[in-house]
Amino acid sequence: MALVNTLLGSGNAGQAAQAIVGFVSLAQTASGASQGAQSLPTAIVEYTSSTANYGPTLPAAAAPGDQYTIFNNTANTIKVWPASGYKLNGGTTDAALSLTTLKTATFTSLGNGNWVYNLTA
Repeated sequence: MALVNTLLGSGNAGQAAQAIVGFVSLAQTASGASQGAQSLPTAIVEYTSSTANYGPTLPAAAAPGDQYTIFNNTANTIKVWPASGYKLNGGTTDAALSLTTLKTATFTSLGNGNWVYNLTA
């Protein structure tokens, strides 16, 4: 994975280097009560407030290999949905991942609206 400092040292401008690595949104509220109700603000998101089982929906139009990392730093389980009609890890269409407290999941787009994810232990 590229690091901002490494990219800066190779001559990339600050904003370009950050865009390559991915922008971070800290202290967000998981506010989507259902699939499609909340999009992700950036590629790396920390949720610190939520109602149980609320959360974001991954974008349908992601390019192959695009990644989003979500950290649940709330007191509740949050949900992460694929876009309508799509799947996570080849599971049931439209089924969400329940991301429990203090867990992180990194989602990688397959480029067809479907996603695979890695979940922390």
